[in-house]
Amino acid sequence: MELMEVKSIMLLLVTAMGFFTQGILSAQVDVDKREQTVLVGDQVSYMCRVAVPLQYCRVEIPGLRSYNLNRGISNADVSYYGEGLDAGQCGFTVHRAKDDNNGEIKCTLGIASEAQESVGTMSLVVARAPKLPELDLSRGADDLNVYKVDDVLRATCVIRDGRPVANISWYLGDELIDVGELSMPTVVDLAKENLQSKVQNLTRRLRASDNAKFLKCVGYHPAYAGGQAETKRRLDIKYPPLPQRQPIEEFGYEIGKTGVINVTIQANPKPTIEWTVNGQKIREGSHDNTGIMEAEYAQDLGNGMFIASLRIARISKQDTEKDYILTAYNDQGSEDYRVKISTNPEPKGYEIGVAAIVGIVVAIMFVILIVSILIFAKLNGRWCFSGGATVIDYTGGDNQHHHSDLTSDGVDNPQHQVSTEYINGNDLIKKDDKINTAV
Repeated sequence: MELMEVKSIMLLLVTAMGFFTQGILSAQVDVDKREQTVLVGDQVSYMCRVAVPLQYCRVEIPGLRSYNLNRGISNADVSYYGEGLDAGQCGFTVHRAKDDNNGEIKCTLGIASEAQESVGTMSLVVARAPKLPELDLSRGADDLNVYKVDDVLRATCVIRDGRPVANISWYLGDELIDVGELSMPTVVDLAKENLQSKVQNLTRRLRASDNAKFLKCVGYHPAYAGGQAETKRRLDIKYPPLPQRQPIEEFGYEIGKTGVINVTIQANPKPTIEWTVNGQKIREGSHDNTGIMEAEYAQDLGNGMFIASLRIARISKQDTEKDYILTAYNDQGSEDYRVKISTNPEPKGYEIGVAAIVGIVVAIMFVILIVSILIFAKLNGRWCFSGGATVIDYTGGDNQHHHSDLTSDGVDNPQHQVSTEYINGNDLIKKDDKINTAV
């Protein structure tokens, strides 16, 4: 009895090792393009190959039947392509991809020398357009869709049910928003139809320059018309009139003729304006007490830009000596602008490019370097400031005594130092040689 049990166990082990060996020795299938993404109606091809001839080539495609393919067999949905089964190639083409073809494709290869079939797998992604981007914005500080400068805007963009997942980009106007203001996107899978949704958040502290611009969430997907779709919201940001460089100078006025002073103001909402000239206030839409000056209503240029104008019927010399104070205010604050006018023509601006600025800076640094080197040389007796000029005492003594230290060409020997002054390059004081005199 025990002998029979041992034989049974041995037989099972041999059988299991046979199956295991067959699995190990099955040919490795080489697959080109393991994953491809196509649109509905596109043609797509795959290639499975081994290094030995094939007996058969069978493919399984979602939404279609299983097909046994070779050069002589084809149908309206799938056809063989390649150099033939003898070349070890099991290639096939799906002529018109459908949505239900999305998923895993399998090629099964039969080889005469193997009992085990060789299998290769690949993925076909049939793109499905996601829904349009959804953009949700947090409310402003006053619980409305109106914001103020320095409010923190929080926005969420969702692109639902796409295959493959869509990509998201954020824009403010035409400018791409910095990634530092964005969260890492989250991908949510809908396993039933192999669809995916993407969610991303934005956090931004609002500035005056953001006003009237469109915040846009742009989705990119191969199945969108044109490859992309967007949803946008216009930002309405309140802020007081912004300051400008003072004074504002206006040129080109002519004595005796009408002149108009124009000041461009940036604010939201539209500001109320008032001019002050020589202590007299002139509200927009009214004249001064002489009837010569008229404050016109501010003109809306759009996007938070306005022009305030003061019309002077006849410019006089005294008008060019006055200060014109424009006060602009709204519910966010106020700002004063001081204006000076002149009959002189407007000076032509002198624009300096970056290269010119760099050249000027380099030239200045070079001059400073040369001056520093010269000062250093002067203080330390270097180079052209070293001791070469000697003070010779001609007050007495034999002239021959002095001539003896001259070179043959009449130049004083630079090694002969008889001055009582400091010699450049040497901090020691040299005393005059004693001159022998007759007693």
